[in-house]
Amino acid sequence: MTSRIKGFLAVFLVLLIFLTILIGGIGYFYGVFSPVKITTGIRGPYLMVYMLHRGAYHQITEAIEKVGKLLDEEKISKTISCAIFYDDPRDVALEDLKSEGGYLVDQRPLSLNHPFGLREIPKRGVILATTKAHPLIAPFKTYARIVDFMQMHHLEHDGPAMERYLPGGIVEVEMPFRSPTLDQLHDSIKDMRFPARQAPGHQASTNQIPGHQASTNLTHPAHTGLAHTGLASANPTPTHQILTHEE
Repeated sequence: MTSRIKGFLAVFLVLLIFLTILIGGIGYFYGVFSPVKITTGIRGPYLMVYMLHRGAYHQITEAIEKVGKLLDEEKISKTISCAIFYDDPRDVALEDLKSEGGYLVDQRPLSLNHPFGLREIPKRGVILATTKAHPLIAPFKTYARIVDFMQMHHLEHDGPAMERYLPGGIVEVEMPFRSPTLDQLHDSIKDMRFPARQAPGHQASTNQIPGHQASTNLTHPAHTGLAHTGLASANPTPTHQILTHEE
């Protein structure tokens, strides 16, 4: 091996190490390696000043900033910035995706003109996914954990996902949910213990709680989509104890 080739390999190795450290540092800074904590609890009620956004979900920041500027001009104290996502990008054209971005407030504004609005979000049972990551990175980490948690505990989503952007780079995803009834759990367990006989060559269907869709379409709405049909009911009552799971 000539000295020229050895020199080239040495330079290549140094660049490779540098790039590895650089990429790792960027990943650490943006929270790529941060753990995700999953819990359940009761959240709300909230009072949210928002601006409607149509288009790609990652552009919701513009609406949040405009609401923040409005509240500062009106001298209304704002607390936590947040966003609500409604449409499934797989079913809705990019330019028609609906979301709302803004701030939670403690006092009711005297008046709001278009394009700003006021939304009252009721108290509801939610799955909480919390991580320290950039808002563009956090969805890739949190929504997959929520899907796994819901499937593990036989839960169904019950409204659009809400993301709250807390101080210190913390992102908290609230997913409203409803629990299966005791009768549904009983029927599901009975079906698993006593499966119906099927004709030879007939593929067995997956047992699931009646009324529970065996779907994984609960990942982040900004990337693979979560169909949102409206806000959760005012006071859903979870039928299970508070659960915690961290990865």
